[in-house]
Amino acid sequence: MFRLFLITALFSLLPHVLGISQAHAFFYFQEEPAKSDEQENATKDGSGKLQRSDIKIAQPISSFELQKQDLNHYLPSNEVELLKAGDNEYTLIKGTSSTKNDKGVAILIPDWQQGLTNAKALNFLRKELPTHGWATLSIQSPNKPSNYPSSASTQSELAEQNKVALMPYKNELKSLMMEVMKKAKDYPGIFLVITQGSQAAMLIDLYKNNEELLPSALVILSGGMYSHLENDTFAHNIATSELPILDLILKRDSRSVLENALLRKKYSNKELKVFYRQKSLSNIMPGYYPEQSLIIEINGWLKSIGW
Repeated sequence: MFRLFLITALFSLLPHVLGISQAHAFFYFQEEPAKSDEQENATKDGSGKLQRSDIKIAQPISSFELQKQDLNHYLPSNEVELLKAGDNEYTLIKGTSSTKNDKGVAILIPDWQQGLTNAKALNFLRKELPTHGWATLSIQSPNKPSNYPSSASTQSELAEQNKVALMPYKNELKSLMMEVMKKAKDYPGIFLVITQGSQAAMLIDLYKNNEELLPSALVILSGGMYSHLENDTFAHNIATSELPILDLILKRDSRSVLENALLRKKYSNKELKVFYRQKSLSNIMPGYYPEQSLIIEINGWLKSIGW
């Protein structure tokens, strides 16, 4: 009791003696915090200063690896398969047709940095397409190059730096699609590829130079790249390709997506591209495709070109 009285008296006098507030005085009576393992490992040099020993800190897991772990953990093991391509392993999710008449296999490829179960469109299609006669192969997308897009001040430098940055990515994408197409050949029917954003431009460029990888048809969701030059090349490649293409955008889409869509339509009309349709879908949430409208447009377009 006497000890408690003594501490209380000292606590009330300390601010007057040291010229500090009571709030600051409180910290004079706190117990010394327990030392962490890191502090225990510290040593003193000749000057008496603490020198930390070598401490190994685990690096954070990349989003790519985190996606892979999540997919392997939450999805049934019979639906998930690891696919080796280049120097990396990619997660592949397989879905089988639930109808007696199989149409073919739909290969779903998300945009850069997007997951296979992204709710904006592809996750719905992964679950819905099998009820319409499609087997599905959903594959992880390679990560966007860290040095892309370039921030160069001149157009010539920007174009050159972007070209250099994207070259390793294109090689990786080619290796990946070669492996995916091998898997697709295990299924009867046609090959349909559905992809998003910048990945669409990368695939169109890949198909231009590698006809053996061409699918039967391609569906693009909100396609577009990061620079005017690349979007111009994207539009030109679409217009001059014989690949049937359904180009879908949203009424509430980003400004760049809407502008690039107009460019693709202009080039395709100029080249009199027959199997090209561009359609704008009404949406409530920006970036999210209306599910029923999306599947209706895909089925209707495929029927119009004979599938």
